[in-house]
Amino acid sequence: MFSFAVYRRTYHPGMTAPYVVALVELEEGPRLISNVVGCAPEEVVIDMPLQLRFEPAGDFMLPRFAPVSGGEEAS
Repeated sequence: MFSFAVYRRTYHPGMTAPYVVALVELEEGPRLISNVVGCAPEEVVIDMPLQLRFEPAGDFMLPRFAPVSGGEEAS
């Protein structure tokens, strides 16, 4: 992860605060903005190894990132 911010105010009913908005740098080089899920906002740190996962959001799927759990590859 390249950078992140913790939002402590709800700006959209689909995103309940607190939540993390991150600029994630992929191993291939590109960066994209997404959310870090699967851990408390206080646990998120720069260079944290993350893995991609897709979560349903209405009629479509959103790419989000979660901390790498033991033995899994990082994104």
